[in-house]
Order: sequence, then structure tokens, then C-alpha cells
Amino acid sequence: MDHKGFIFSLDVFLSLLIMILILGISADAMDIAGNRIDNFYSEQSHQRIADDACDILIKTSGSPDYWEEMRSASGTSPGLADTNNSSGTNKLSSKKLEALKNNPELMDKLIPDGFKCSVTIYPFDSSLPILSIVNQTNSFNTEIYVANRTIVYNYNSYVIYSKLSIEQSLEANKSHYKCPHSEINHYAHDLPDFNDKIPGWVCDVFKIGQDTLNSTDFYLMTDPPHILDQGALWMIDSPNNLSATSERFEACPMDVTRRVRDLGKDGVLILHIHTSADRNMPFKVYILGVPSGTPVSDVKINYLGLKSGYFVLKIWN
Repeated sequence: MDHKGFIFSLDVFLSLLIMILILGISADAMDIAGNRIDNFYSEQSHQRIADDACDILIKTSGSPDYWEEMRSASGTSPGLADTNNSSGTNKLSSKKLEALKNNPELMDKLIPDGFKCSVTIYPFDSSLPILSIVNQTNSFNTEIYVANRTIVYNYNSYVIYSKLSIEQSLEANKSHYKCPHSEINHYAHDLPDFNDKIPGWVCDVFKIGQDTLNSTDFYLMTDPPHILDQGALWMIDSPNNLSATSERFEACPMDVTRRVRDLGKDGVLILHIHTSADRNMPFKVYILGVPSGTPVSDVKINYLGLKSGYFVLKIWN
């Protein structure tokens, strides 16, 4: 009887031991599963924060709409969408990008306390530089959450005050502006005849506000930089100060700041382009306004116009 009781007690003990082991393993498994679930939801939550912040930046213009023009960033919330955009694309404002670059602390309004971030634009065109808008330092051991969107943007806030084109289309080369030089027989700027390849002048007016004359540098540029038309010439003057001097184009940006500022006091300027009237040698001429002090190395034709790229927001804590 005692022997049987001993065997029974041993069986009970072994059963209890196995149950304890099973419960212990189950508890550990539940803890591991719980931690994984917590980590999963934490990762999903952080990724959602990155996605939401990215969408706010590229799809809204911020608050107020023209926050980038305010002297103080206090009381503003960043958004980079172009206020005047009606194309339905994610078009960003170069001025808002510059404002966020100068006030990176505004990102604190879009991400939780303790988080850091970076905002970078990677252009599709590899000849364009990568734009780093916000660049906070991250630890190599930190989990990074990334939101990536396709956008269009202006590389800079440069302004084209005038553009004249000599194109292959005959209709595109017609000018509706009557140049004042046409009133002076000796310096008459007759229109070119592209049918018979008779050289002539294509002229047009442009205006620059007095408040921007002293804060802007001006460059004359052609696209392509090396134009084939050997008879191509240019001059800039005004109706009250007509010039008789024409110059040849150069392959690099030509600084015309002093001339534009002097003539701009009259309010209206005229850009005159002489062409050989060969529509098989098309080219475009730009007068470009850039912020004073901009390095000439940053004045490039391929920087002009809308560019496409990836907008990448990274956050971590």
C-alpha cells in the first residue's frame, strides 16, 4: 500500500512539474508574443506618424497659407504645397521649402516630442543637386521610419523676367510688339522673314518692380548655351534710352545687373534679339533674376522650371 502510494505521489509530482513547465513556457511565449505585438503596433504607429506628417507637408500649404512670408515662425504650422497650384499634382513652393530650411524647428509641430527627422528631395535628374531641407543627426542604432512621395518642385525661387524664343515653328516666331527702333531709319529693327531667311529683330518688353531692382542680380542666358546661329545678337535698352550697340551671346551666364538696374529706373525695359532667320537653328533667351549675392555657379539653365523628384521624410526617436 505504501509502495503504491509512493508511486501515486511520484506520478502527481511529475504531472505537476510538467504542468508548471508548460505554464512557464506558455507564459514566456505569451510575453514574447505580447512584446512582438507591442513592437508591431509601435512600429505601425510610428510609420503612420511619418506618413501623416509627410502628407501634411506636401498636400497642404501650411497655416496660415502664406506662413513663409511672416517675419516670425511663431504661431505657424508648416506646409509646402504651392498655394496657387491647381494641377492636382504634389507641387511644392520653393519659398516654403526655403522657409522650412531656415526654420527646421517647425517640424516639431508635426512629429511627437522626443522625435527627430530629416527632409530631403532627391531629383530624378541626376545633374541636379540633392536638396537637404531638414537634417537632424540620428543614431545608427535607432529604428528609422521613412515616408516617400513623388513631387514636382522648383529648384529655386529664381524669376524669369523675360524670355524670347526662336523656334522651328514659323507661327511661334511672330512678334506683336512694335519696337521703338522701327521709328529710327538708321537703326530700324525690322522683323525677320523666316520663309526667305532674311535676318531681323525679335523684340519684347518686360518690367521689374522698383523694390526688387536693388535686391536682385540679373543674368542673360541662352538655351542651348552654345547657339548655332552665328548672326545672333542682343541688346537691352528702354523706350527713353534706346541703344545702338548690340553684343554677341556667350556660352556662360552674362551678368547684366548694372545695365538692368540703370535702365529699370524708367520702369520698362526692352530685350532685342537679332536672328539669322534660320528656323533650323532654334534657341531661347532668358533674363533671369536671382537673389543678390547668388554664386554664378548656381545660375544654370537646367535649374529653371519645374523638376520632378522624391520627397523623403525620415523620423526616429
